[in-house]
Amino acid sequence: MPAYSNGREGGLRIHTVEVQIFSRALNKNKILMAKVVNLGSVMEGIFAISIGLILCESDLPSRKLSISEINNIRRQINFDRGSFKKRIFKGRQKIKDYAVDNVEVNLTVNLKMGEVGGAFGKQYFENTKESVISRLISSVVQNAARYRVLLTEAKNEYLLNERPETVVIDVIADGVTGEQSGGDIKGDVMVNININGKPALSNKNLNFSLKAGTTPSKTLSNESPHKSLLRVSQTFNLGINPDDYAFLEESARSPEQKYQKVVYTKKLYDAVLSGMNQKFSSSGRTGSNLAWQLLKNSAFGSDYAQVVSISPREIKESSLEYINALQSAYPDLEVKKTGEKIQFYIMELNKPLFYLRFKNRSKIIGPESAEIKEMKLMIETDKIFYQPKDFNPRSPFNKVGR
Repeated sequence: MPAYSNGREGGLRIHTVEVQIFSRALNKNKILMAKVVNLGSVMEGIFAISIGLILCESDLPSRKLSISEINNIRRQINFDRGSFKKRIFKGRQKIKDYAVDNVEVNLTVNLKMGEVGGAFGKQYFENTKESVISRLISSVVQNAARYRVLLTEAKNEYLLNERPETVVIDVIADGVTGEQSGGDIKGDVMVNININGKPALSNKNLNFSLKAGTTPSKTLSNESPHKSLLRVSQTFNLGINPDDYAFLEESARSPEQKYQKVVYTKKLYDAVLSGMNQKFSSSGRTGSNLAWQLLKNSAFGSDYAQVVSISPREIKESSLEYINALQSAYPDLEVKKTGEKIQFYIMELNKPLFYLRFKNRSKIIGPESAEIKEMKLMIETDKIFYQPKDFNPRSPFNKVGR
């Protein structure tokens, strides 16, 4: 069959088979050219943009949260000079019959270029995760969520009064500070509001820890086993001396070093498990109270960040206020060990709340030698960790249906 055949009026048309071959080659080339990105880090930047746009909204003409506005700001972001800073709004804001305020909203995106660069800039859509990113953006725009209520309450602090005020709002996506804090700071996106030069009262509620993906992670903490176990030991007041296990921080290269790491990690794991069991066996609620505290520290950190989990289908949230209410309603927990999981159950409901999962891909291969593929201890949550859609910390907590 010839490469070309006569069409109408003597024109030429490429044979269908060749069109298909060409199309497949073009698509393969586009995939190869697409830039690999870290979805979670990308969504930190996009979530910051979304929050900034929500804070721009008022009854006066201004920028509003929409897919097109998000992508318009994505297009402008570049990391040629490190972190990206942009004023996304400066003007008047007003609600109904109240005084007009002068408001400025600034956006700072401080993320690792290697993880997010392909999802921002003029060619933001040329990355390997854009189809998922687009679905997550739609979810952020379309789904109602408690964090929107918090942002509205923050705006009302200056909009719903008779005083004209000068307001400066800084929205910051910072993927660096949290890592440098050793896990104590959980917020990926922070909002700071200054009214007439003074911090707003609502600032304490406006740190957000983000989980995002087609199936968002349940993990609150993902560290080396000895770091996590020593954190658990400290919370439970087990009296384990960290110096005895300090060498586990060092890299294990030889089979002998790996053997020591495997043996002493297991020794620490057993000591922590035994100590926790003793706390739960003691009179009163000592073990339960300490387990609740471990969850709060691991989830919300020293900055009391709200947890926001974004999937294409829904947005789920958890907060310190909700976990405090849940603890008040169901104070008693019990600890169960199943395989490599240490699970903390709410006794009255017989439902898991959270658990420690020891991912141990190591093996002793001789009298003084071992191999290690992966060793981690993860703190992960179960379904009840996330608050009901109608949760309001100022309303009585409803135990029915939990």
